[in-house]
Amino acid sequence: MLRKLIAAALLLLAGSASADTMLMTRVMMKAEIAFEYLVTSIEEHGYSVAHVQTCDTGMGDFGYKSDFYRVVFFGKGEEVRSISKTHPEFAAYMPMKIAVVAERGETVMSVVNPLTFNQYYPDDEKMKVQFGRWYNDIQSMFRDVQKAAGDKVAVASLD
Repeated sequence: MLRKLIAAALLLLAGSASADTMLMTRVMMKAEIAFEYLVTSIEEHGYSVAHVQTCDTGMGDFGYKSDFYRVVFFGKGEEVRSISKTHPEFAAYMPMKIAVVAERGETVMSVVNPLTFNQYYPDDEKMKVQFGRWYNDIQSMFRDVQKAAGDKVAVASLD
């Protein structure tokens, strides 16, 4: 049920009902700490945190109770400006968003897989390269948090 809630929330945040591929990881760490490691990793990868949205109350309206539910909006200013200028239709998907949710002493982090967007730009090599960079960076961010938690590797794609 948690996966469905996270998937639904991210799809709403991403603005597309057709984006059905997700990247997800689960770490054995309190969400507040995992969140801080994630933010640090985001910044170490050259991104800026644009906004942090607290979703605890909103999800409670759907009957889901969580001690910690945040969405981190992040991006690189120049990339966002450049892509918004050349592909204004993609502006709704930026900045990128990662959901961080506490679940029974563990933390689940999930994000729309940037490679999902390749299907909308089949002839645009520049966008495909960009999506690949984002994919690699997000995988690396998740690994950073896993290492901090002492975990092995648990990054997964959900189709």
